[in-house]
Amino acid sequence: MLKNIDPEKFALAVISSVSTNGDSPETIAKEKLKLYVAAFEEAVNYNKTVIAENKGQALKEFYGSK
Repeated sequence: MLKNIDPEKFALAVISSVSTNGDSPETIAKEKLKLYVAAFEEAVNYNKTVIAENKGQALKEFYGSK
């Protein structure tokens, strides 16, 4: 079975691992915020896929055993 990703932890890890260039703190903050939101949304979408795939796999195992 596939595992879910914690969206908040994932997004924080992404923004921590990527350096952002900017001419002001505000520009850097905006870029980091965009990156955080994108990473968070990707994790949420991934989790939806994981839930669907795990459900499908569980149903196959359940009905396949009868």
